Amino acid sequence: MALSFLLPGRPGAPSTAEALLTYFSRTGQRRYLAQLIAQCGDDLYYFLLKQSDAKMAEEICQQSWLKVMEKHQSFQGNSSFKTWLFTIARNCLLDELRRQQRWQLLELDEAVAADEKGHDHLVLQVSQQQQQLAFAQQLKLLPFAQREALILQLEGFSLAEIAAITSQPTETIKSRLRYARQSLQQFCGADND
Repeated sequence: MALSFLLPGRPGAPSTAEALLTYFSRTGQRRYLAQLIAQCGDDLYYFLLKQSDAKMAEEICQQSWLKVMEKHQSFQGNSSFKTWLFTIARNCLLDELRRQQRWQLLELDEAVAADEKGHDHLVLQVSQQQQQLAFAQQLKLLPFAQREALILQLEGFSLAEIAAITSQPTETIKSRLRYARQSLQQFCGADND
């Protein structure tokens, strides 16, 4: 069938985020938006969670997806959909942080939960959680711009994509990443090389 690419779940169905957004823009069918959320939603939430708290991350996620629905026609394809989405989310987050005047030292609001499995597994799990908690706390102590650049890099964005998301020159992003790594290395004691 010549138009089989229009039918979801069949060969030729849109699978890239850009194709899904195009289909959503053309048809207005929410199933394409649902697929976009399934593809990018967890990454977006993780990015926001690492820069705020769980409640704010959830709210900013929702705001971001609403903006995607409102402004889907403005996506021009100059970047990937994910870059565009993270730019929207970042701007929403910055607006909220400005509103709340919370640029530094955002609180960690979830406690480490202990698993009731075997003792050895529990000790290992607690140790890993303590390390993750310590890293998360140290990450939260980084200046916002450095933390943001590092989290975006950990999300898999290239330097050029991070520069596009943050509207900063690539060299600025390189500097922010270098300073963030240096701070984290000092925390870990890895600067004794």
